[in-house]
Amino acid sequence: MTRQEAKAVVAALIALRENASDAQASRGVRLYPRLRCSGALVKAGTRVNWNGQLKRAAVDLWDTGENNPDRAPDLWEDIDYREGLRIIPKTITAGTAFALDECGWWGKVLYRSVIDANVYTPEEYPAGWEAVTL
Repeated sequence: MTRQEAKAVVAALIALRENASDAQASRGVRLYPRLRCSGALVKAGTRVNWNGQLKRAAVDLWDTGENNPDRAPDLWEDIDYREGLRIIPKTITAGTAFALDECGWWGKVLYRSVIDANVYTPEEYPAGWEAVTL
């Protein structure tokens, strides 16, 4: 492969990466950039590979050691999927709220949200969810 062909392949992968749904992105975590403590601006919505886990910036932030997902978890959203469906996080933010009829895994049980903009886990608000039988 020539250098020009390699650049074209990289450009195509970057375009695919940026347009991928979260479910698709969760299958290619290694394609996403890592934080480098460069001081650069990380725009809200940017997905990164953090130690093999896909994270999304919840707000605009600076790429510094203080703002990484371990030190500032409130600045980041987890993007976790199993079998193409989201894993319901322990803390659900406005950015990770579940839509009406969206399904997600809570432990080994699959649930369907029965309310829109659902920011509660099945444990916190059982009336907001119904178990789905497979």
